[in-house]
Amino acid sequence: MDIILNVSYDESNLKYIKMIDIIINGIVEFTWIGYVIYTLIVTHITIVAITLYLHRGVCHSAIEIKPALGHFFRFWLWLTTSMRTADWVAIHRKHHAKVETIDDPHSPAFYGIKNVLLRGADLYHDEKNNAETISKYSQNCPKDWVEEHVYTGRNNQGILILFIGNILLFGVVGIIIWAIQMAWTPIFAAGGINGAGHYWGYRNYDTSDDSTNMAPVGILIGGEELHNNHHAFPTAAKFSLKPWEFDIGWLYIKIFSAIGQINVKRLAPKTVVNDPSETLDSETGYALLRSKLTVITNYTKTVLSPLLKQESMQASNEFKTLLKRSKPSLVREPHRISNQEIVTLDEIFKKSVALKTAYNLKNKLFDILHSRNLKHESFIETINAWRDEAQNEGIDCLIDFSNSLKGYKVIK
Repeated sequence: MDIILNVSYDESNLKYIKMIDIIINGIVEFTWIGYVIYTLIVTHITIVAITLYLHRGVCHSAIEIKPALGHFFRFWLWLTTSMRTADWVAIHRKHHAKVETIDDPHSPAFYGIKNVLLRGADLYHDEKNNAETISKYSQNCPKDWVEEHVYTGRNNQGILILFIGNILLFGVVGIIIWAIQMAWTPIFAAGGINGAGHYWGYRNYDTSDDSTNMAPVGILIGGEELHNNHHAFPTAAKFSLKPWEFDIGWLYIKIFSAIGQINVKRLAPKTVVNDPSETLDSETGYALLRSKLTVITNYTKTVLSPLLKQESMQASNEFKTLLKRSKPSLVREPHRISNQEIVTLDEIFKKSVALKTAYNLKNKLFDILHSRNLKHESFIETINAWRDEAQNEGIDCLIDFSNSLKGYKVIK
């Protein structure tokens, strides 16, 4: 009798034991390597959704994403980050419009690198609550029924569903995976791009901000590592612009393009500098306007840098240190230079007339290239007048650069 009772008790509690086992271990069990691979895959999908859908697609219109793929990205971001398209896009557009100013939602220049790295998500949420920002910068964002009735106002339901789903799939381990998913975007996307991408790295282009390329190989955060390239050409679908650079986001764009899910709308202009022609004609003027950032960057490489090197060879150790420290100030536009940097530049210019001349001509060239009031014919006249002024200074590298302006061409 006792044996029968024990068997009956065991059978009646078997379902509870199974339920407890599912809660602890989940319905899917991997080795630890399997859990790591799964976590890397799902977090990478989130990064791909951010860079392709939110960033290159909706925000900058560099690519057109077909509805099926676009909605998958929207759903995935709601599920894994609770981010709404209009919020992210508005905040990023404001970042570009107000970059490195007090109105930039997440500039290390004003908030400090530590704050942006560690509190990137907080800065995002602070700006998300700024109704004026969202209203002003969220044009052309989705406004369909799903956006209005599911993704808006129910932001946290997605990550709650993900939490429950992870527990059902993996048990206790699922909680750890969920926590990593929640931390991935704030650390790598919000903190990493907005912080490190404006603080550490190399620069291909002398943009009007502090953006940097964190690495020449962009994989971990979907190609967003090439942040200086992006700020140089914000509406370009491809972030890798040098032969040694790799943008995995562009690889995904090519794959989705091949199956008809993405159309590429814009790429960065390809500029070449050929042997100078006899005159700076209308076609060359057009190429200079399209390549103005490349022109200014080349000025730094072929005029300012050689002059700095030349001055350093003849300078005292103290002045040599001053020259090295002041190169960023020479490159920046005047409105982005601090009072202390102005004082330092004045000290340099007292000892180097050549650097003063090159600096002033750089600023003048910048203003010409960025002027919105010059008609094309007037632009050609103005740029030729600038060339004459540069050549009359008698500085070899400046003469060579002014001649090179006649060789600029944009190729398709």
